[in-house]
Amino acid sequence: AFFLILRNVLRISAVAIVSSFVLIIGKLFIMTATTLLAYMAMEKQLEGQVNYLWIPTLLVCFISYFTAEMFNEVFGMAISTILQCFVADEEMFEVAERFAEGDLAKMIGKTNAMAKKDATIHPEKDGEKYEEKETPELA
Repeated sequence: AFFLILRNVLRISAVAIVSSFVLIIGKLFIMTATTLLAYMAMEKQLEGQVNYLWIPTLLVCFISYFTAEMFNEVFGMAISTILQCFVADEEMFEVAERFAEGDLAKMIGKTNAMAKKDATIHPEKDGEKYEEKETPELA
């Protein structure tokens, strides 16, 4: 698995960065929404019975964060596993024999094509960008 990751380090690191960002956003959203709903529910249900709602609200905030952390950790592991399986599938089998089909194969194919297109280096001359000229086709 080490050499598989090493051969595809750019692809795996790009997915890892994006998935980390999405998982952090998910954790914060779950924590904020749960805390807000708990505060509103406690305010409505316990009106006049409790003078200070911030301590129970902070307790709900901590519990919701750790719960979201556990669920998102499983989700992040699934993302990493699916990506490694796809990369292994791509290296071991020809296009017609691959297990990855449909949207996953199309999406990875598009990102591979864009990566190859962006990887071309255009030389610059005197600070101006070099423009490629079309070569005439030979008959």
